[in-house]
Amino acid sequence: MSEPFAPCAGGIRMTLAPWEVELLSLVPALLDSVGNFDHDPAATRLALRAYPLDPEADAEFGRLLDDELDHGRAADRSAFAITVEGGVDGVVLSTHEAEAWLRVLAEARLVQAARTSVPGTTRSESDQALFDYLSWLQGSLVEILDEVLP
Repeated sequence: MSEPFAPCAGGIRMTLAPWEVELLSLVPALLDSVGNFDHDPAATRLALRAYPLDPEADAEFGRLLDDELDHGRAADRSAFAITVEGGVDGVVLSTHEAEAWLRVLAEARLVQAARTSVPGTTRSESDQALFDYLSWLQGSLVEILDEVLP
């Protein structure tokens, strides 16, 4: 597998194989499928809990920041979805877009881990392969950002 990211003038050049574009184009839908706390372990995993031992303070924290967090996640997912489609031909990501990619990949890994790490079960080979691929992709992008950021 060739490296998907490389530094270039104007940002980070991303080039993906067609199968990678097809797979990654499903990530926003995966993230949008996260349900409520009662039925989806991924919802609990993605929840930002500032005061887990103080339900009242935690609820106030959520009231103050949940909308902003949701807006930021939506913006990241939009940037991800738009740029992933250009991956086969190669697209230049700005550092802002690359950072959005990191956040989306991190969320996707958390969702995948939460949904496939049910106690008493083992993760299927395909679930493990997806988790490993997302981890490798995120690590590759971190290495390139480390090179290009001041």
